[in-house]
Amino acid sequence: METISLLLVGTGGYAGVYVEELLHRTRAQQRFRLVGAVDPYAAQSSSGRELLDRGVPVYDTVEEFYREHRAQLACIVTPIYLHAKQAEYCMEHGSDVLCEKPICGSLPEAAAMMDARDRTGRRLAIGFQWSFSEGILKLKRDILDGKYGKIRRIRTLVYFPRNLDYYRRGTGWAGKRRLETGEWLLDSVASNAAAHYLHNMLFLTGERMDRSAEPATMEAEVYRANAIEMFDTCALRIHTGRGEELLFYATHAVPYEKRFDNCLECILEGEKGTVTIRSGKDQESMIGRLSDGKEIVYPNPGADNMRKLYCMAEAIEKDAPLFCVPETALPHLECICALADSFPQTPSFPKEWVRYVEKDRQYICEGLGETLQSCFQEGQLPGEIRRKGGAAWAENPHEISLKGPVREKEEGAGSTYEA
Repeated sequence: METISLLLVGTGGYAGVYVEELLHRTRAQQRFRLVGAVDPYAAQSSSGRELLDRGVPVYDTVEEFYREHRAQLACIVTPIYLHAKQAEYCMEHGSDVLCEKPICGSLPEAAAMMDARDRTGRRLAIGFQWSFSEGILKLKRDILDGKYGKIRRIRTLVYFPRNLDYYRRGTGWAGKRRLETGEWLLDSVASNAAAHYLHNMLFLTGERMDRSAEPATMEAEVYRANAIEMFDTCALRIHTGRGEELLFYATHAVPYEKRFDNCLECILEGEKGTVTIRSGKDQESMIGRLSDGKEIVYPNPGADNMRKLYCMAEAIEKDAPLFCVPETALPHLECICALADSFPQTPSFPKEWVRYVEKDRQYICEGLGETLQSCFQEGQLPGEIRRKGGAAWAENPHEISLKGPVREKEEGAGSTYEA
């Protein structure tokens, strides 16, 4: 079988996972031929230096690469504000594209990416890796087959502690709303590190294998312990167009010790059964329990986070279907844009609740993990808990409608929603 020529756009940060796979895994070497990389800062990361040491041609821009080479597949693993233009350019120069999540930073950019795909006839997939997972895809087929009946609610709680190094990495774009040059980022806990799990709830409630549910309304609270433009903590209640309730709690502002507990818990509640997903120290599981007593043990959703790469190979070689395309990822972006519109300024946790942990170089909110755990268990938001005497720092949720048509802002990017 002839190998697929591959361009890697980005070499540092998460792109290092791609470098490890492509250079050190036999299964990758049997399927792919790395013909080049793009990263003006390649020499600043260990993975970038390894590519240089191995003689892989590394260019500063995609334009420079395509002047000399062609690639059947381009993997975009760069900061959010670069996704759209780089993906468009790669498709226009003959490459199918696997673009890391989120799809991009604004709805007009997403539309431009889809236009480029349709115009060029290339494939475009978005790297929400759980939507390529064997376990999640099996679960979604079971949902569509009616095994769990109508889905009433999905709850997800994510503790992902992050410190100042996380926010100061790269060129300093983390946590920003947009760059000084105008490009949209909307980088937050919900759009980046924990984006997979917000998207996953929308994905599992989609009416087709390659579609996610459309959000109709959202009650939202966002906060920050860090000095960033966007938010490091959120609590969301989303109702889909078909009435499913999706509850999402995610934060970077809990102590690092939380990463050793259950850092991720997701419970799906259907008329005929439930599914529980848990991930923590040395454990990950996804188990369905039907009302007739039957138990279904699904493959762990994080068992192979690079399966997306091989799904792309199957699509290129055999025209196999891709289940996470721009249309699948768009509802997640709609939620992120709606949050940005509703919160032009992110509320800070009150100073008396914020503590700096010197040994971890991290800002945390005292008691936040316990509060979000209570919210998760009770199906409530912090502002609702406050009315009962808890979460004294919480504000009232913003009520957001996502039913109206999306239109561009006067500045030409971002989104607003008309009721």
